Amino acid sequence: MSEEDRYSRQQLIPGWDQESLQDSTIVIVGLGAIGTYVATILASSGIGKLTLIEFDTVEVSNLNRQLLYYDKDVGKPKAIVAAKKLKEINPKVQIEFFNKKMEDVSVSVYEKTDLIIACLDTFIGRRWINSMAVRVKKPLVMGGMFAFLGNVQVIIPYETPCFECQPLVPDEELTQACTPFGEERKKEREKEEEPPLPAVATMSSIIGGLMSQEALKVLLKIGESLENYLFYDGLNNATTIIHLVRSDDCPTCGDLYKLEQIQFVASPKETVKDLSLRLALTYGLEKPELMIEGSFLDPDKQIQKCKLSEKNIAFVLDKNLAKPIKIVIQIKSD
Repeated sequence: MSEEDRYSRQQLIPGWDQESLQDSTIVIVGLGAIGTYVATILASSGIGKLTLIEFDTVEVSNLNRQLLYYDKDVGKPKAIVAAKKLKEINPKVQIEFFNKKMEDVSVSVYEKTDLIIACLDTFIGRRWINSMAVRVKKPLVMGGMFAFLGNVQVIIPYETPCFECQPLVPDEELTQACTPFGEERKKEREKEEEPPLPAVATMSSIIGGLMSQEALKVLLKIGESLENYLFYDGLNNATTIIHLVRSDDCPTCGDLYKLEQIQFVASPKETVKDLSLRLALTYGLEKPELMIEGSFLDPDKQIQKCKLSEKNIAFVLDKNLAKPIKIVIQIKSD
């Protein structure tokens, strides 16, 4: 069988460039229900290289909707199993995999790709990969599902609204860890078993198919990419497009992010913890930490007693940011 035969039908599409796809690299983060469909479609389509990132193992409950896993795979790392199955589907595709969390993968992996696809089921995870995509300036296709509901968004850094720009992230996801009792609430939640999300295979294939289609369109530069938020209701067969607008104040892709540094006013008697809380509320962060000249500031120390740098420059680090925010602390007189 020749490669021309393998891709002959899709090459009949006007504007299709198979050579361009074979020269492309895609990072897929998350190999669950949606991720396995996306990976299968793109491997079959002849993407040159797929980089798979997934730290989880196969469970019995995955088998009803996660395309690449069988009974014999239960207990095995998803990344390893998926890489092997995809190679069987299309031996010509180069497969690289990381059996680890996305935060632990080198930035260079994201820098070298042509496009990132996020198949994640948490808002924290989506915010992190969104921040990384903006940092390395790579297109991001993001999607999710809940029972018969699904969504897809395409993000072109600094051109379209990013995940952080949209008003659809629940307020509790942004503020829960930012309240004075946020850390205590977080510890209580961690003690509780995470409830499983309702899921059905039909939505995995529908949302995975839409995401794969958008990825191919971005790489091939054909058709109109989804610049807004697509919401799909499978029970009522309804598709809704929600118009999004880029926010100039967005801490990830707005003008603030592109600045060399941001000025932030602090009271001399204010503690580092209080300042961090205000930073969290201002930029929608979870648990920001302040670092000066390589050392973290004591959260209980007053700002006036901290040994600041000559220009009062500090860096804000947070799990929702792939790149620290650089700030200049302006100490106001009481």
